Amino acid sequence: MNYLGIDYGEAKIGVALATGPLAEPLTTINTNNAIKILEQLIQKHQIDKIIIGLPDGPVKFQVEEFIQKLRTMNYELITIDETLSSHDAREKLLHTTQSKRRLIEHQVAAALILQNYLDSEVLK
Repeated sequence: MNYLGIDYGEAKIGVALATGPLAEPLTTINTNNAIKILEQLIQKHQIDKIIIGLPDGPVKFQVEEFIQKLRTMNYELITIDETLSSHDAREKLLHTTQSKRRLIEHQVAAALILQNYLDSEVLK
């Protein structure tokens, strides 16, 4: 199975891919044209499931609205708790330059979200 992981941010969305047991950062996209780009990525990588992190706090409502838009694409969509995924991504990127960190932080968070899902499935 092929999986797409998503970390939603207010301005940018991180995307990760897994075609096996390991998730890898894929890209970062702008929120204003995200649905169109995600549809292209889903087709290109023949995605079976979409895993999206669901945060606590004020961004949660924006993410839920985004999820409703994703559901119109008729792909299996699973939400998982993304608590600390952005924090963990920043920790992993401590030794990168600040400009590179800003560029890839969301896609690394998406990879962590997706990897957490994949690991939980192995334990079932």
